Amino acid sequence: MQLKSFKLICIFLAAALMGCGDVRPEPLTVGEVKCSHCSMSIVDMRFHTQLITYKGKRYHFDAIECMEQFQKQKDLKIEKIWVTNYLNTKEMISKEEAIIIHSDKIRSPMGAGLAAFKTHEDSSQFQN
Repeated sequence: MQLKSFKLICIFLAAALMGCGDVRPEPLTVGEVKCSHCSMSIVDMRFHTQLITYKGKRYHFDAIECMEQFQKQKDLKIEKIWVTNYLNTKEMISKEEAIIIHSDKIRSPMGAGLAAFKTHEDSSQFQN
């Protein structure tokens, strides 16, 4: 009886610990998901943004401006936000570390011209 209880406790602890750890952005395929704010399909991966709450709910956006509007409308406890590196769609950057610029040279899905870059040097060619 004790052995059975011990096994159940071990299984429960293992399952609980598997949920702990680094929260990472999840990869997406073009057109696979709709924006959580405007419901447009996410097709231009240069602007893809992800937000995850402390409860583990993940939201995807087709543009940085959609994520910002969504945040203003909802009262969410945010754990992490990632933005796609405009120059490398396979790379997502923490919003805190990203260089986010507004430029007339950039045509984002919602038209605000916001894009994220890894460095100031990368963004310099797009700045007005």
